[in-house]
Amino acid sequence: MLGNVNELIMPYIEKIKGGGLDAKGLTYLSVIEMNLKDLFSPFLHTMSSRGLNLTPKEIEVINLIKAGKSTKEIAMVLNISKKAVDYHRDNIRKKLNLKDRKTNLKSYLLDNQ
Repeated sequence: MLGNVNELIMPYIEKIKGGGLDAKGLTYLSVIEMNLKDLFSPFLHTMSSRGLNLTPKEIEVINLIKAGKSTKEIAMVLNISKKAVDYHRDNIRKKLNLKDRKTNLKSYLLDNQ
C-alpha cells in the first residue's frame, strides 16, 4: 500500500509543491504529505494503543509540530489563536508524560514515530 502511495500520489504532491503555492498552501500540502505517510506509520497506532486519548485537534497539532511548524504557523494553519496552540501543546506534553521534563516536544515526536 505504501508503495502505491509513493508511486501514485507523491509525484503529484511534488509537482504541486513546485507550482507556486503561497506559504499557507505549501503548509497545507506538507500536512497532506505527512498525513499520508502517517497512515502507514506505527506512530498513531502506538499513541492510541498507549491509551493517550488524543483529540483530533491534538493530532493535527502533533502533525504540524513534526512538520517543523512554529506555534504561530500552527495557529495560522488551524485558524486558531497562539494561546490555543499552546494549550494543545501543553495537553500533548501531559499525555506523553513530558510535562515536567526538559524534553523537546518535536524531538520526542520524531524519535517515537
